[in-house]
Amino acid sequence: MADALSWSAARRIALRAQGMGGARRTTMPQAAGSRRALVRTLERTHLLQIDSVSVFARAHHLPVFTRTGIWDPAALDRASRPGRSRLVRETLAHEAAFTTEEVHSLLDFRRRATSERDWGVIREIATTSPHLFPQVREALAEIGPASAAALSRHLGDTERGEGWGWRRTRSQWAVEYLFRSGELDCVGRNSQFERLYTPAPPREEPPVPEAEAVARLTALATRSLGVSDPGAIADYFRLRIGQVRPAIDEMLARGELTEVEVAHPAGARTMLLHRDAPGPSPLRTTALVSPFDPIVFHRPRLEQLFDVEYRIGIYTPAPQRTTGYYSLLLLLGDVIPARTDLRADRERGVLEVRGVFAEPLPRLPARQRPGTDRVVAALAEELDRAARWQGLEAVEVRTGEGTGELSRPLAAVIAAS
Repeated sequence: MADALSWSAARRIALRAQGMGGARRTTMPQAAGSRRALVRTLERTHLLQIDSVSVFARAHHLPVFTRTGIWDPAALDRASRPGRSRLVRETLAHEAAFTTEEVHSLLDFRRRATSERDWGVIREIATTSPHLFPQVREALAEIGPASAAALSRHLGDTERGEGWGWRRTRSQWAVEYLFRSGELDCVGRNSQFERLYTPAPPREEPPVPEAEAVARLTALATRSLGVSDPGAIADYFRLRIGQVRPAIDEMLARGELTEVEVAHPAGARTMLLHRDAPGPSPLRTTALVSPFDPIVFHRPRLEQLFDVEYRIGIYTPAPQRTTGYYSLLLLLGDVIPARTDLRADRERGVLEVRGVFAEPLPRLPARQRPGTDRVVAALAEELDRAARWQGLEAVEVRTGEGTGELSRPLAAVIAAS
């Protein structure tokens, strides 16, 4: 019979496995302190998902802030450059992501598969314009690290594809393919947030066989999640459930994973507890959580553990948005009682709070739901930290129509502080 685990204990284990619950800085550290914050986060997450939206802060910068407090994102830029101090490499993991060198190496089987399969427009380019691939390699050798757009200009290839979405030139598609297949390395981003490419360094060791790589990625995911299910485990590195199932079965047989029955108002759920998962001690944490954070990667798990249904507004037409454009979740202890839509107005030096919305938490027992006063007080403190992290001098809260039921109470707390 499976061991029993309370719903709140499962949440606490999941959060502590992700590195939550430690002290968070309130002032900017020296360079070494920011690097330590990055290392501490990567030890738990193994990756930072990348997104171009910067209305408040870049998605790949937020998980470090969520876990460790104020830090300098320049540490990530330095850590992604080739050299002895390199900590991360960009690749496709959970979407585009900065990953540890270990994860980058383990995902080599995916890059090899890209190079071996037909891939839409690339198949057509490979047939009609095979000269593009050596031209891209030669151009990079000539002009050094460069974006796909710069390479296209260098090659005189300026005609973009028709239609909507990704309208790339043919050479830009070739660059994307060479990156996805591992022949090009990303060594940073320019001011337009475009990847900068160089030829990938030669492999120093033979590639890890796919079955072994999947098993090791599964082990990393289960440890990072603490308590999980096959869907969340597979989703962590964008694997298929069928790929991770044999590794899960082996971990169960070895005792590295144990089946537990997690209590839930809708009925107990069988989940998988990692042998080295942290204990379920209460968390005294207040933090903003990005929708691209590993804590909330897998939306079914977010709903199952935290009673929160999340749909990000950036992919939703404006008239259909209900909680803003880019709302961050507010973690308070082991519950998520609110979300807030933020925008950094850097010209005015102001953090704009464009909405504060209470989470319904329909199944969470009333005794576990923090009251409005506690929520807005905690959020006000966290917004002050967030503003200082982004170099902003003030926090302004909108209170008009559509800004959420918590916007006025928050505005009052901030005005009184």
